[in-house]
Amino acid sequence: MNNLRYYTDAHISSVVTDQLRYHGVVVLRCQDIGLRTARDEEHLRYATSIRHIVVSHDQDFLRLDRQWHRLGKSHGGIFFVQNYLQGNSSALIKALLEYHDFVSAGACSYEEDLEDRVTYVG
Repeated sequence: MNNLRYYTDAHISSVVTDQLRYHGVVVLRCQDIGLRTARDEEHLRYATSIRHIVVSHDQDFLRLDRQWHRLGKSHGGIFFVQNYLQGNSSALIKALLEYHDFVSAGACSYEEDLEDRVTYVG
């Protein structure tokens, strides 16, 4: 995959997703598809099925990563937003755009560097 695609849970502001979309990044919000109140595992399962990286600051995704690996299950990747970026939309937008640009430029690979891993953003 030459371009990252993001899936955000209900904890990520629409300001972030709107700005990413403005810059040409494919972003799907859980609210867009009626999954706003879904369990975290359902978010991870859905994002994986469409090859999107989950973006969240919900620590349950860290637990799910460990659980899925113990069960031999793979996922599409998790970008865990660290605490100090919560509420700092401009810094989060910048960080997500940088990751998107790195993959687009070939500086890193979705499959080798991001898929089935937790990446701490911030």
